[in-house]
Amino acid sequence: MNGVIGMTDLLLDTELTQEQHEYAETIRNCANSLLSIIDDILDFSKIEAGKLKMENIDFDLSIAMESIIDILVVGAEKKGLEFSCFIDPEVPSFLRGDPGRLRQVLINLGNNAIKFTKDGEVAISVTLDNETDSHATIRFIVKDTGIGIPADRIKKLFHSFSQVDSSTTRMYGGTGLGLAISKQLTGMMGGQIGVESEEGKGSTFWFTVILEKQPSVQQRAPYEPGVIENMRVLVVDDNQTNRRIFRAYLESWRCRVEEAVSAEEAMKKLHEAISEGNPFQIALIDRCMPKMDGESLSREIRADPQLKDLILAILTSVGMRGDAEYFKSLGFAAYLLKPVKQSQLYGCLSIITGKTASARKDVTRQTVTRHSLSEGHKRGFRILVAEDNVVNQKVIVHVLEKKLGYIADIVANGKKAIESLERSDYHLVLMDCQMPEVDGHEATRIIRNEKSSVRNHNIPIIAMTANALKGDREKCLEAGMNDYVTKPVNMQMLADAIKRNLHDGIEHSTSTLLSMPKEPKTEM
Repeated sequence: MNGVIGMTDLLLDTELTQEQHEYAETIRNCANSLLSIIDDILDFSKIEAGKLKMENIDFDLSIAMESIIDILVVGAEKKGLEFSCFIDPEVPSFLRGDPGRLRQVLINLGNNAIKFTKDGEVAISVTLDNETDSHATIRFIVKDTGIGIPADRIKKLFHSFSQVDSSTTRMYGGTGLGLAISKQLTGMMGGQIGVESEEGKGSTFWFTVILEKQPSVQQRAPYEPGVIENMRVLVVDDNQTNRRIFRAYLESWRCRVEEAVSAEEAMKKLHEAISEGNPFQIALIDRCMPKMDGESLSREIRADPQLKDLILAILTSVGMRGDAEYFKSLGFAAYLLKPVKQSQLYGCLSIITGKTASARKDVTRQTVTRHSLSEGHKRGFRILVAEDNVVNQKVIVHVLEKKLGYIADIVANGKKAIESLERSDYHLVLMDCQMPEVDGHEATRIIRNEKSSVRNHNIPIIAMTANALKGDREKCLEAGMNDYVTKPVNMQMLADAIKRNLHDGIEHSTSTLLSMPKEPKTEM
């Protein structure tokens, strides 16, 4: 499956006719569907046999949620759905539990919501139900405006191999195991799962989990207090869910927030604020609104001398190549794709208001985008990939260099990896566990041994394994690896793993890394 999905992704990045592209897309979609079915059956079998065990590891909930958003938003964008995610600022971030299983439940519910929603919106929210000094009960809610569920079918939803009716399987596919597995997993995490729905109006699925709080860690306020405090912000969006989310985040950073549901109301509030001697500093403007859209509103604002100092940021559900330059020409200082993550919004506001060191030189020189917020740290970072399978090599290098913007070198076994680390500097290693001569576990033990000749014994190492069973992670950690991803390698999960671990190796790297050539080197 790793080869089929990976090589199809590579094929889709080549020049194809429209017909060829459609065929390749069909192959990828079918392969992903088959992989999902295989995963469901394996999980269900392990649950039935009592062999599925939960991990108990430290993780950052906000980072985990951002990776889940990145996965779900793709499907929502394809269907033209409004997609949003809200994490209540009161929810603790640094927790201990099984982030992989938490992700599995939430992605299953999110994918179902997107699948069964033809138009409208899908909204995810995370709130705090209860909290003690050591634990937190967290509630996850997935709400959609989809087809809904008949009342007499709701009780059967969480049974194995259950779907609303046979036509659901024919129209939407699936095994009918996803919700049954989700119920088992939430129960294993100390929580519950449920649903409220009305046929033809949509559904609200929810589940709770009890997670341990990491000791001796400040749980909240991950954002520097006072950076954008007291800024007056106008949120212009006809969608109530989006306005509620932006208000909650902005007020948690002690901004002064007002809302407008239309361009007309926005202009009225902007002028009222000026006449009161208390003008807005920033306007967050949705691109698509009835009557007058965000682009037209920006032109009206820029044509008004009284509003010349107002900083504008545009929010859109769909982005296209060239949009950043286009919106810059309209006078926008920032352009962000929805759903806007909490970290993106904070970083964007800090930059466009000149509150960060990088912004003090010239806040208007470059339009802030979600890519400029996340891509800057990647430049020049060099990753060593130890993988013996040629197909996997091609897929991983393509993802690292073409998709994620890193520099990648390839070796075919653990022995070659050690030799490369002896003569060259890297920021991170992706290590396959099963390789000839020296496998990934043994190679990692040698790298960690202070008596070995590698340049950096503390380099972050991420394992790549085809196994996803309980004990595999412990085996990797015991060998000295920092993290692991399972095959077939999912681009977003790989990107998240690299992001989690890359900063640990930066302080051990030399400055010469930033000028090294970008051509990948392949050793067999």
